[in-house]
Amino acid sequence: MADVPPRQLRVALIAARDTQGGQIRKLLEAGDVQVILDQAIGDYRPEQVGTEDVDVLLVNLDEATSRDMDRLEALVEQSVVPILFNEDAQPIDNGWGRRLIAKLEDLAGVHGSRTQVASTEVGTATAVLPREDVVTRPALHKVSPDSGAVDIPPVMVWVLGASLGGPQALKLFFSHLPSDIPAGFIVAQHIGRPFVSLLAGQLDRVAALRVMPAEAGRRVRAYEAVLVPVDHRFVLTDDGVMDLRDEPIRGPYRPCIDDVMEEAARCYGKKAGAIVFSGLGEDGAVGAEGISRVGGVVWAQTADSCVMSSMPDAVRGRGVVTYSGTPEELARRLVEHVEMQAAAH
Repeated sequence: MADVPPRQLRVALIAARDTQGGQIRKLLEAGDVQVILDQAIGDYRPEQVGTEDVDVLLVNLDEATSRDMDRLEALVEQSVVPILFNEDAQPIDNGWGRRLIAKLEDLAGVHGSRTQVASTEVGTATAVLPREDVVTRPALHKVSPDSGAVDIPPVMVWVLGASLGGPQALKLFFSHLPSDIPAGFIVAQHIGRPFVSLLAGQLDRVAALRVMPAEAGRRVRAYEAVLVPVDHRFVLTDDGVMDLRDEPIRGPYRPCIDDVMEEAARCYGKKAGAIVFSGLGEDGAVGAEGISRVGGVVWAQTADSCVMSSMPDAVRGRGVVTYSGTPEELARRLVEHVEMQAAAH
């Protein structure tokens, strides 16, 4: 019986309509890869392709694609096929193309295995497997220790910085925190303006403590988490009152995680902490240095549990991270750390 020839690898390509995107398609087709779909991030819909149509989704993280964080998050949440995020800045040539195709083939080979591990590093690209929703905790009726209180000062205030893959990591993290932890949390997640309230609601449903959008005039309180807005600059007064100012926000992303961390460092000093979760780029690295400089603690998500590890890797590269863990491990370690700080005071 004659051997059956292997089927062509089928790829859906998400890339900008520019020279680089065209070159990637040519290299894939020259390597006998079938490009089923070729679209810009703004045109792609996850429901367009399924496992019967495509083996792998290849997303080229050019400048335009990297800025569209909401659509990238939708891909991670909704895609039923594995995703390869390519952030390789090397010149595109035949050798580069062969390496990229090898990564795609490796990823297609593990397609179908459902796992709670969000990603695995392969060279300069990040592979993301489709997965079940790992946060299945039901909505909780919140009866927090501050019921009826006006303001309870937190033992510590933690800035949680996140970008691509952040919502998934934050859901896991908050789902493992108890309601009676006497810390306050400030969540700085790169996200589009319409989605701040939506994410706050999603986190509130899986968290035992309260999660809400930040409000001007309200203090950062124990047993609560607030989400930083994307259309106003987040500022803290000396006594921890939040102000949302109509001022320019530095950097290309909203909110600016560096800015939020520096506010926390200035306001809380050694009572400030920072955790950098999954994300693309280096936002948070400078701010984490500021928190470390005033005696605060800086932690980061492990690379192999991230959808994209660029942000936590950048902070680790600054030499200020004293602990790395999965979202669940970070939550457990934080509870222990806050309990020790409370006992010391």
